[in-house]
Amino acid sequence: MKKNPLIAIGVLALALSLGACSSGTEADGAAPSGASTAEATKDTAGINELPVGDSGPRTNDALTVDVVYFQAIDLEMGSMAMPAASDSDMHFEVDVATNEKATEWGYEADQFMPYLDVSAVATNQDTGQDVDLGTMMPMIASDGAHYGNNIALEPGNYDVVITIASPADDFMLHTGKDSSGVTGRFWTKPLTFEFDNWQWDGQLL
Repeated sequence: MKKNPLIAIGVLALALSLGACSSGTEADGAAPSGASTAEATKDTAGINELPVGDSGPRTNDALTVDVVYFQAIDLEMGSMAMPAASDSDMHFEVDVATNEKATEWGYEADQFMPYLDVSAVATNQDTGQDVDLGTMMPMIASDGAHYGNNIALEPGNYDVVITIASPADDFMLHTGKDSSGVTGRFWTKPLTFEFDNWQWDGQLL
């Protein structure tokens, strides 16, 4: 069958048009279609979490606590008050998770527990001076919920004690004999978690 020369010319023109549109794609580093160059090169500043002390996570009763610190950060705080990042040396983070004992009052293990009163005190090993690091407030980061505060602290060697009060006044427990009742009860005295030998040199990575 004889080919129509007009059809052949139209097919060639369409091929050349598509080839021009495909230049400058993700393969050669340009922004993909519909995205600006700024969006294509956008990056997020990393967080370098450093451990507080040399003990690692500590367990007491139904909670397991770990403490880290990193560069001070800005937060949207609503009605809560917290020092601005520009007035702080670091962000002090207290990670609180339930363990197997918490199943006695309805929690699964390894869950964040809200409504806790969490405080921290650092004791300078050289002077014996106690430094109140304040109330650790609940907050949410990209890796989940935790308690924390922006703090200012003189360089030194410290022992840190985290204290968590009983949440019995903030939670009601089902205690009936039906299937909704829990068998356990909250701790009555404040729980403490000790993190020793924290060498704070005043320099954040």
